[in-house]
Amino acid sequence: MPLFFFDVRDGKSHFPDTEGTHYVGAREARVDAVRMLVAMAQDEVQGELQSKLSVVVSDESRRPVMEANIDCNIKVF
Repeated sequence: MPLFFFDVRDGKSHFPDTEGTHYVGAREARVDAVRMLVAMAQDEVQGELQSKLSVVVSDESRRPVMEANIDCNIKVF
């Protein structure tokens, strides 16, 4: 099974994936990247009110195969 890496950015920090995860294929890795972003966005609701979240998925050679982004912007009135 191919190995994929998920590097995460939260607008302030970069968290490189040093271990990677094996998936049947790139589609499964992409689905997991989107799930990861949704979970990160849910966590942001508890913290800051504005943040850009991203996950870059790379293959075994560390070549990017996908980037997913969510802009969180919460206004409280």
